[in-house]
Amino acid sequence: MKKLLTFTALPALAMVAACGPDSPREEMGDRMEERADAIEDVGNDRAEALEERADEAETDAREDMLNERAEEIDDIGDEAADEINEVADELE
Repeated sequence: MKKLLTFTALPALAMVAACGPDSPREEMGDRMEERADAIEDVGNDRAEALEERADEAETDAREDMLNERAEEIDDIGDEAADEINEVADELE
């Protein structure tokens, strides 16, 4: 029974050993992904704040303008995050 357990555990141990610690390059990629997430979050937060202001706008034109700007800001954050993630993916 002991041999059976050892035999079945070997593939799992091999996978853990193969993973090992990240290289400095991979760690940089991980940090870049975290930064991309933060940039995307800031864009989302700013867009959400503008959308809330748009909901309280006194005119439809002002509401439309604020909603349009909110969408632009959200897109800018998403695009910046995507560009960073592409570079990060190359590092990993």
